[in-house]
Amino acid sequence: MKTAHTEIHNISAVRTLIADDSPFMLKIISQILALEGIFTLVASATDGSQAVRHALTIEPELILMGVHLSHLNGIEATRHIKHFKNPPVVIIVTSDDTPDSRALAKGAGADAFVTKGDNFHAQLKAIFRRLFSSRYEHSPVQCL
Repeated sequence: MKTAHTEIHNISAVRTLIADDSPFMLKIISQILALEGIFTLVASATDGSQAVRHALTIEPELILMGVHLSHLNGIEATRHIKHFKNPPVVIIVTSDDTPDSRALAKGAGADAFVTKGDNFHAQLKAIFRRLFSSRYEHSPVQCL
């Protein structure tokens, strides 16, 4: 017999990896994901090499990728991940909101770009709704 939690996980949960070098940002992003109600955090990474390894072995559907990661920065990690056979959606998360930073993210194959700041959750929510609208429609959790 399936429980409601199992059905939510099987029907609508977006398997998500967070890669950021800041424990504070890892916590904030995981809280945002929990509030949205359609995401399952499957792993976190604190450097770019670890993010690539997790992406290859765990096969998340979504990666929230910081830029300033050690060993391999987030732009290069995204470039590697986007060459996988079935690459996940990658959203670049950074405080560097310059045209150059946006161009580098786009050139690496990132699907979206979000800047850290006052409207961080609102930016993510708008992108999530655009990229995963069908998941929101089937989610029994009402997101306000």
